[in-house]
Amino acid sequence: MLQENLRRLLSSRLNPLRTALIVIDVQNDFCHSRGAFAKKNLNQSHVQKIIPNLLLFIKKCREFNLPVIFVRTIHSVWTDSPSWLGRMEGIAEKTPICFPDSWGAKFFKVKPSESDCIVTKHRFSAFTGTDLDLILRSKGIEAIVVSGVVTNVCVETTARDGFNLNYHVILVEDCCGAFSPEEHASALNNIRKYFGIVTDSKALIKIMERINME
Repeated sequence: MLQENLRRLLSSRLNPLRTALIVIDVQNDFCHSRGAFAKKNLNQSHVQKIIPNLLLFIKKCREFNLPVIFVRTIHSVWTDSPSWLGRMEGIAEKTPICFPDSWGAKFFKVKPSESDCIVTKHRFSAFTGTDLDLILRSKGIEAIVVSGVVTNVCVETTARDGFNLNYHVILVEDCCGAFSPEEHASALNNIRKYFGIVTDSKALIKIMERINME
């Protein structure tokens, strides 16, 4: 049960004219059992189990008229610097991840609608080298609801950057997945303590439905 003060805070932040949902890196290479990260023997179960929650939450956000922004990773020879490839000790070079027009770069289970926005990134943060900040400010967005994969890397990095850019950050814990429960929990703890609000989709849907009835 949400504490009353937290419920009120979330209610004030979920103004559909000032809030956007960001869905990060829900792509085959990160989420599919035949994707690049599955080939590295990383556990996909925690990532895949969030999909039903995420699909329902995206649907509810559209009904509530929140802007929905899908962020996808694309890597190529033009953006893969030596230092970037070195983050995984060269593994990314041997096993291409989300290369342009590849199956691995396609969305996993989720499907952007014509009214949704798609932002392409080349680093962990959805704000680095992209138009995301411009898009949000053009729409008058003050709060970002963050979801997607993986919790402790691209999701957390985006949430931190969003906070540093003066956005209110709400992270949807049951719509974010990592390659281990420990990594997921650690990221949630960081966000909760320093960068924003952590809650679940059910609580947010209840608040949105209540606001919609007012």
